[in-house]
Amino acid sequence: MSTLRWLGVASLLVVGCSLFEAEEAVYLRSAQGLATQEEVKARLGPPAAIKAAPAGESSWVYQIRQEQSGSRMTAPGLWCDEYVLTFDSQGVLRRWTHRSQFNGGDPMATSCVSDDSKPAS
Repeated sequence: MSTLRWLGVASLLVVGCSLFEAEEAVYLRSAQGLATQEEVKARLGPPAAIKAAPAGESSWVYQIRQEQSGSRMTAPGLWCDEYVLTFDSQGVLRRWTHRSQFNGGDPMATSCVSDDSKPAS
C-alpha cells in the first residue's frame, strides 16, 4: 500500500475516533491550562463533589450517568463517566482524568465508578 493511502487511512481513523469522544472530554482538553472554575461551572454545571487538596488546589468530581435499557445482545444497566478536575490555587484547570464503567444489571447503582478501577497514582 502506498504512503499516501496509509496517510488517508490513518486520517480517517483519527477523525472517526474523535466523532465518538464525549463532549465533556473535548471541552476539558481545550480548557486545560486556560479555564477558570467559573468558566468550567458555566459549561458543565455544578460538580457532584468538591475536595480540597494541598497547596490551595481543589478537585471537582463530575459524574455523567446514562441508562442502557438492554436488548437481546446487551444487558441493562448504567454507564457512568467520572471526570476529576484539578484546579490550582488561582482556580485554573490544570489536570483532569476520565474513567468510565458499566454497572450492568443495576440501572440505579449508587457508585458511579468503583474504587478498584482507579488508575494507580
